[in-house]
Amino acid sequence: MATVGKSPSLKRWDLACRILAALPGGYALSAFVGICLALWLPGLRIERAMTGMLTGLLIWPVAFMASFAFPDGRKVLGGTVITLLALMGLAALRGWRP
Repeated sequence: MATVGKSPSLKRWDLACRILAALPGGYALSAFVGICLALWLPGLRIERAMTGMLTGLLIWPVAFMASFAFPDGRKVLGGTVITLLALMGLAALRGWRP
């Protein structure tokens, strides 16, 4: 395991980062992937929205499992935040408003 030899406080911080990346981070990733797909794909509006929603349902479990697959929780959380910022930027470029 990657946390062998770490102090208990570092193990807790690593686990907290992973949980933050998995639960709210994974949900936000799946939501913004769906939004970006619905905004950027060509075709009818309803088809783009359905494709975005269904793809979001696939993204969340992958993001959840990936947050516990990598050895460093801080890097996972940082990667999640950077990816979210990039997706927010893509959505904003296309005219999305919260």
